[in-house]
Amino acid sequence: MEKVPSPSTLKFGPYVVDLAVGEVRKHGFRIRLQEKPLRVLSLLAERQGQLVTREELKKRLWPDETFVDFEAGLNTAVSKLRDSLFDNADKPRYIETIPRRGYRFLVPAEFQNGHRTAGENSEKSRTPGPAPAPAPAGELPDQDRHKHADAKSTKRATVYLWVAAAIVLVAGGAYWLTHARPVLSFHSLDTVFIADFENQTGDPRFDDALLTAFTVSIGQSRYVNVFPRSRLESVLRRMGRSGTERATVPLSREICMRENVRGLIASTITRTGQEFVLDTELIDPETGATVRSYKERSYGEDHILDALDSIASRLRADLGESLHEIHQADRPLPQVTTTSLTALKEYAEASSLWSRTKYADALTLYKAAIELDPDFAMAHAALGRVYCSYIYNQMDLGRQEYEKALALGPRLTERERMVIEIHKAADLDHVAEAKGLYRAYLTSYPDDWATLRDYANLLRMHGSQAEAIEQDKRILAIAPDDGRTWIEMATAYSVLGKYSAAVQAYLRAFQIAPDWLTAGNINREYGKALVGNGEEQKAVAVFSDLLEKPDRREDGLRSLALLDLYHGRYSAAQPRLLEALQIDENNHNVFAAARIHFLMAVIAEGRGDSRLRLRQLDTAVANLKNIGPKVEWGSIVGQEYVRAGALAKAEKKAEFITPLSDARDITEKGYVHLLRGAIAAEKGETGKALGELTELADPRYGRSVNSLAVETLAHTYQHSGNLDQAIVWYEKMASPLGGLASWEPQQRWASARYQLAVDYQQRGQTDKARQTLTTLLDLWKDADADLPLRKAALQLQAQLGQ
Repeated sequence: MEKVPSPSTLKFGPYVVDLAVGEVRKHGFRIRLQEKPLRVLSLLAERQGQLVTREELKKRLWPDETFVDFEAGLNTAVSKLRDSLFDNADKPRYIETIPRRGYRFLVPAEFQNGHRTAGENSEKSRTPGPAPAPAPAGELPDQDRHKHADAKSTKRATVYLWVAAAIVLVAGGAYWLTHARPVLSFHSLDTVFIADFENQTGDPRFDDALLTAFTVSIGQSRYVNVFPRSRLESVLRRMGRSGTERATVPLSREICMRENVRGLIASTITRTGQEFVLDTELIDPETGATVRSYKERSYGEDHILDALDSIASRLRADLGESLHEIHQADRPLPQVTTTSLTALKEYAEASSLWSRTKYADALTLYKAAIELDPDFAMAHAALGRVYCSYIYNQMDLGRQEYEKALALGPRLTERERMVIEIHKAADLDHVAEAKGLYRAYLTSYPDDWATLRDYANLLRMHGSQAEAIEQDKRILAIAPDDGRTWIEMATAYSVLGKYSAAVQAYLRAFQIAPDWLTAGNINREYGKALVGNGEEQKAVAVFSDLLEKPDRREDGLRSLALLDLYHGRYSAAQPRLLEALQIDENNHNVFAAARIHFLMAVIAEGRGDSRLRLRQLDTAVANLKNIGPKVEWGSIVGQEYVRAGALAKAEKKAEFITPLSDARDITEKGYVHLLRGAIAAEKGETGKALGELTELADPRYGRSVNSLAVETLAHTYQHSGNLDQAIVWYEKMASPLGGLASWEPQQRWASARYQLAVDYQQRGQTDKARQTLTTLLDLWKDADADLPLRKAALQLQAQLGQ
């Protein structure tokens, strides 16, 4: 009977084990594994899903007559095996420890029989004949001499053939590792679209979690671009759809055709008992034909992500990515995401909610994901960005979450690590570092439009508005439906005073995503652009729309109050602010309440009530330790203390915020210098004040610091009696909607306009004095009649003969 060959190959997940030669490969790359760990693997895989006792392993690995420390030897073998498979004993993917009993192999494994052949020895039949004559001593017989020469020639030729074959194999192997032939006409940096998973399991956790995980796995590639889901809603709206549809295969194919996406990936997950089956198809969008299919099985949900990993690696190879490139950027999904599918679901839903401006709900779900898996690095990074956003402005918490994410380096892909480092540097205003990180990342991933957009935003925030706009235009050439880029461009136009262009950009964004009209600071910034464009009644309507939304009423009241203050209507602003304050206190929103108290101090200043002004400033800064932007807010209130004559209180604030400031945060650094400069100026230390302030007038410090620095420099020169320089700096605040005119310190803008007119009068420049007063009084034509500044401006106007 012919003997059946014993199995020589074992396959599971991304691994192939050649049992005959004792070699393990992952995606074609060899992994070192010693003999004992290899035999443990073979035995466990033979009994997949079953307990293999330590006693059974002992008998297989060490015969009875062998005298070794069995316990230590087995523990070492299993440990080395886990290291080679990148497995974790606490959260196993392949080998589960059954305490005090043994081990269980957790994933399906496939054995294949080898076809080894042995060389056969045979002799040719010879006809007996006369024996050859003996050769002379020391010589071979003739026929043996010829045979010997032939043997040497044959041996030499064989060596040459082996050398040539080795060269060919090495060259072929190198080419195979570094080159691949795509199964469709796919080129480097082409884009694929990943359709929504067809979930036939009935378990809703798989709906978004698997899509998120699969995107992470494919997204490790520097060869393949994945169409970003953050663009999907706007694309669907341009197609005349609601924007919330699931991306089915027919719809996804239509999106691919519209957006010039080269490949479509469609997946299905089914379940039978405890077995899950993943089926994936790579589809050519142009023809609708399936060009390659993939299937992986998982026994139990704990290994679904491993199955996705295997499919993703094979798919990347079929798109044309070389095995070497895949090996360089292919970390296991459970490692770089999470082993908890529930945590992954919460994370995916949180990301979707954040993109739809559901900020509070997103924050809750990001926290829930971290509670389920405290080592979920991606969730920590997302939470860091949420805290650092203008929505929450809690920079300390954001910094902590970023640091937690980066400390979990093995739980991140290389691409994610680079992105998180960028976001951390940018959000913490480490501008020089952020610019360098952006450039390095975009060298590796030049078509990442979302990162290009963030880079443009950094440029806009730090005085490079024109460059930012050009960058935005390049981004919109890639993604014309990206509403966020339209918003960023609109903001840059507003900073430059190009309000008509800003309004048009805002309207394009709202066509794509109407919800943004009432989102965050966008509503207020849009209203400001309308005011600058001469459409103030529209701005009032935009602000008033928020009053009908319970969760946004406070923002609407505050925006309307700021507009009232801009026009000197303090009596109209006050009741709006008091109602907004009540909402903030009910919601325990400490920072928002502090901002309202500051505005109440502005009203007291405008009315000449110095005692109430100081009380409101005291309240505005009373909870500074519980406010996110401690340095910025402490500086702003501290500067108002200086102007109110409370130098001791201002100096205490300077002492408090200085050690808290981040030396690499250009904004925090600027606010510290602002407060120090204001204090020095008020003390008459003009040289020291100018040393603190002059550099801050550079736009790279950001609009808020820059505008405050310009006004403070003008006031410093005014205070020192240098009217010529005071006029120079006051003139830099010429725009009615300049940096101070639409937020908390705006009373300074109105006072600066009046002081500039006085200085012009003293210099005999009567026409300029009149023009300057006209600007202020036109804005204040409906102002409260009893405001001291209005009375002074009218008196000066009368003296000038107008």
